[in-house]
Amino acid sequence: MNAVLSVALAVFLGLMALPSSAWTAETTDSDSSLVGVWGCQSVYGGPFTGRSCRTWPWLTLKADGSYVWGSEHGRWEFKGKTLRLSGRTGAGHLNADGKLIVEYESKGTHYEQTLYKRP
Repeated sequence: MNAVLSVALAVFLGLMALPSSAWTAETTDSDSSLVGVWGCQSVYGGPFTGRSCRTWPWLTLKADGSYVWGSEHGRWEFKGKTLRLSGRTGAGHLNADGKLIVEYESKGTHYEQTLYKRP
């Protein structure tokens, strides 16, 4: 795998996992609207700013509190209007248009992804 692809994959995944014991997420009626498949609409940060990300892996939030995002698997929780994923640092929130904004740091660069809920 070439170095650029390796760096791109590491940045995209933003992996800095917490121990699985820290996650005991349970979904409730208040966050059931988040359950489903989310696709990337846009990304800002580093070399990815302004590039299309529609072909990037989708984020799947499951009702049992688990999630899959590409090769990343873990637990998710939504508390105080903040989404947290066990497999990455940072947090997400819903904007006024119902899109999910996920922000994280990777190798000293701040990234922000806007995700839309797929039908």
